Formats: sequence, C-alpha cells, structure tokens
Amino acid sequence: MTSTQGTPTPRRSASGRVPRRGYVVLLAGLLSNFSVGILYTWSNIRDALEGYEEWAVSQLTIPFSVGGLTFALLLIVAGSLQDRYGPRPVMIAGILMVGGGTILSGLVTRAPGLFFITFGVVVGAGLAFVYACPRPAAMKWFDPSRKGMINGLVVTGFGLGALWLGPTQLLLLNTFGYSLERTLVTLGLLILAIGLPCAAVMVDPPAGYVPPAPARDAGKPERETHRHAPSVALGTAVRTRQAWMLLGIYALFCSAGAMVIGSVGSILSTQTRGGLDGAMGPTLLVLLPLAVPILSVTNAMGRSGGGIGSDYLGRKRTYVVMHVVLLANMFLLQFWTTPGTILMGALIAGACYGAALAVTPSIVADYFGLKAYGANYGFVFFGWGISLLLGPQIGSSVLAATGSYIGAYYAAIGLLSLSLLLVFLLRQPRFTADQVLDGPVPLPVAVAVAPAPAEAAA
Repeated sequence: MTSTQGTPTPRRSASGRVPRRGYVVLLAGLLSNFSVGILYTWSNIRDALEGYEEWAVSQLTIPFSVGGLTFALLLIVAGSLQDRYGPRPVMIAGILMVGGGTILSGLVTRAPGLFFITFGVVVGAGLAFVYACPRPAAMKWFDPSRKGMINGLVVTGFGLGALWLGPTQLLLLNTFGYSLERTLVTLGLLILAIGLPCAAVMVDPPAGYVPPAPARDAGKPERETHRHAPSVALGTAVRTRQAWMLLGIYALFCSAGAMVIGSVGSILSTQTRGGLDGAMGPTLLVLLPLAVPILSVTNAMGRSGGGIGSDYLGRKRTYVVMHVVLLANMFLLQFWTTPGTILMGALIAGACYGAALAVTPSIVADYFGLKAYGANYGFVFFGWGISLLLGPQIGSSVLAATGSYIGAYYAAIGLLSLSLLLVFLLRQPRFTADQVLDGPVPLPVAVAVAPAPAEAAA
C-alpha cells in the first residue's frame, strides 16, 4: 500500500506493540549467535590436536588466528550483502559455512594445511555472515530507543556460545570416548540443527513499518539514543572522522580487555603469590579450570548490561564509565596477588570488554542509520580485529621480557587513555540531503520518536 505521493504508507501494529515477529527475530538472533561459538572453544580442539604427529607445536594456534582474522575482514562484505539482499539468505549461508566447515574440519584433522582452510577460512567466514545479520534486522523492528538493548541481547548469545559447545566437546571426547574427528562432525551437525531454523525466520519488517514508540515524558528532552538517524552509505561514513574514531576506540579499548581475557590462566598462575607451590596453590588449582567459563558469563553479562545501560545513560556516558572502570582496574591489577582478587580483576575486564561489543554497534546505528548498517559496522569492526592482534601480543611480549604482566597493565592504561580521549572528541556527524540514503526523516517516523506532537511539528 502506498500514499498518493508514491511512498510506502507506514504500517503500525494494531495493538500499539511490537509485532510477535519482531520478538521472534530477536530471539532467533540470540540463538543463532549462541549456536556458532565454535571458534571460542579452540583450546579444547588444540589440546586434542596436540597429540597428532602431523601437527607441529607452532601450527596449533594458526586455525584460531586465521578464523578470527577472516571473521573481522569479511564482516564488511557480509554486512554489505545483508544490506542488499536482506538477513535471511546471508545468515543461511553463514550457518552452512560454520556447520559445514566444522564437519569438513573433522574429515581433515590429519592435514594441517586443509584444516587451516576448513576451520580458519570457512568457519571464520561463516561467523562473519551470521554475525552481520541479527542486529540490524532486530533493530528495525523496535523503537530507536531500544538499539542498545537489542545489540546487547543479540551479542550476549555470541558470548555465551562457548558455554554449550565447550562442555559438549569435552563430554564427547572424554566421557563418550569420541575421536576428535567424530566430535567435530557431531558439533557441526548440532550447529546446523540449531542455526538453520533461526536463519529461516530472520526477516526485515515490511516496507513502511514504523516501530511503536514507548510512552515518554513530554516534559523531558529527547535523548540522543531515541532519535531516528538518517542512513548513509559506507562511502560517506568512511569519509567522516567519527567512523575512524569509533574504529580506533574499538581497537584501543578492546586491546586491554583481550589481553586479560586471552591470558587469564597465565595471569593467575604468574601473579598468584607462590604459584601452585605456594600457600594459595590449592585455591589456584580450583580456580584455573573455572576461570574461562566464569569469564564467558561475565563477558556476556557485560554485553547485555552495557547495551541496555547505554539506552538510558547515552552512548558516550556509557563509554566514559567503561573507560574509567577499566583504567582503575588495570592499575589495581598489579597489586593483586591472591587468586580471588586476580580473577575479580579479570572478570571486571571481561565485563567491560563485553560492554564495548554492545555499545559500539549501537552508536554506529545512532550515527549512520540502519539502511547501510551492515557495511558501516563492518568497517568499524576492523578495530576489534586489530585488538585481537594488539592486546594479546602486548601481554605475551611483556611477559617474555620481564616475567610479569605489570608492564602490560601500564601499556593497557596508555591505550585506554588514548581511547578515552577519542570518546571525548566524538560528536554526532551531520550529512547533506544528497548523502542520505533514506531521504528526509518521514513524518510518521518523526512523530513516532518525538516526545510530544508539538515538538515534532516544530
């Protein structure tokens, strides 16, 4: 149905609530991300491959590194395809690549070169295709004031994925006595069984759909996070300083978190007074196997909490809180020498790291809109890829040179200080009419997000 001017007539839910399909898309987005966390269970796969004579010790981290790099590099491609063809076909392709790549990996465990391709390239590419779709699709069903909540909930699924895949791997390998080959094939089939139904229901709203707006106090000023942002193409976004600043914030801030998350076991062992042979050795022995699962939960909680909190505090204020907390935490970590306090510091770092993965995609939507969101966020996401190389490398290099992580904490403080400076310099970008993809904000949308009719008409 169209108006006399030829533009789609806005469609509203008859009940004034988000249609059931919107919640289905949100739940499917969370579950689909939950289904594909195979990359983050690499330590289990690595331990099994270590006993294969075909694998050299120097090769055991290559599939994980290639997978993470492929994921980061291809997200911009996957996002562009999602923008053009919609979420369903792109996400189906992603699930097929993750599940199929895992199955193929189970068939080539004795050939490291082929394993690099099946697990690193195929699974990594599939992760990009899956990750690119649920957030923009779900955000289109809900009012702009819910962007942080949507991003937080969807990426929480990604953070929790290792919690079912990791234990399932160990159950199959250690309890059921499965070979690594049979385990990977089984996991690939499980990924397909969970992910494909989720991908099948992943759709954008119909043309002209206007999300129902929640009740707001007309006497209060409209928050920046509640506004409908005009959409711009990737070529326009990358010519703004804000896109590059967000990329830089991602790289600098997440480097500090990645350094701690990627080395939590080593930090616990190195920094605990006396180590395993000391008075706190028994406590350390208990916490070491629990550190990664607990950190995964905290990371996921940071994602949902950071996203929801940013809807109310605002993105920049949330960024500032995250930076201040993580700066204080990195400084204090050097003084903590008991397993409990060290793990507490790691959990704080994990929560802040998770929050960044919800706040950053939300602010990209605030600044550059949703029509080309996949490509625009894919560009900013390069910063996250850089952080995976920068943070862990700083930690391992400092440890090798000094025998402790104290120098790495100070390096992280420097990175965080630069990131915080970029946050203070962030400003909402402005675009000319010819740069905006969806034209002037339609009146029904303006009415939907304005705090009062009089203000909308002004």
